[in-house]
Parts: sequence; structure tokens; C-alpha cells
Amino acid sequence: MSADQKQKGTLGEWLRYANIGIEMMASVLIGAFGGYGLDYLFHTKPWLMIVGFILGSVAGFRSLFRLLEQENKKKN
Repeated sequence: MSADQKQKGTLGEWLRYANIGIEMMASVLIGAFGGYGLDYLFHTKPWLMIVGFILGSVAGFRSLFRLLEQENKKKN
């Protein structure tokens, strides 16, 4: 394996891990801000934001576990 191929492999791994972090953050933020918007509409402050945050966190972790399963299958 040449140094150039090794560098591309390392960059690919970094991008994959960055993607996992961005996806987690996006899930939580979308859930929280979505809940905040619904709180504003229905005057239920802060309950729907809390629910949205929790649902966003669950979605983020679900995505994380799915990506980890895919990585595990690739290595085996």
C-alpha cells in the first residue's frame, strides 16, 4: 500500500467519524428546535421541546448504532 492510498484511507475514516457526529448533532437539534416551535404554537413551554430533544437523541443514537453495525459487517 502506498503512502497516498494510506492517506486517502485515513481521510475516509475521519470523514466517516465526522459524519456520525454531525448526524447525531443534527438529530438532536432538529428535535429540540421542532419541539420549541411546537411549544410556541401551542403555548406548552417547555414540554414539547423536552420531548423533541429526547426523540432527537433517540433518533441520533439509533443512527449511530446502525452505522456501527454496518462498519462491523464490513470488517467481518
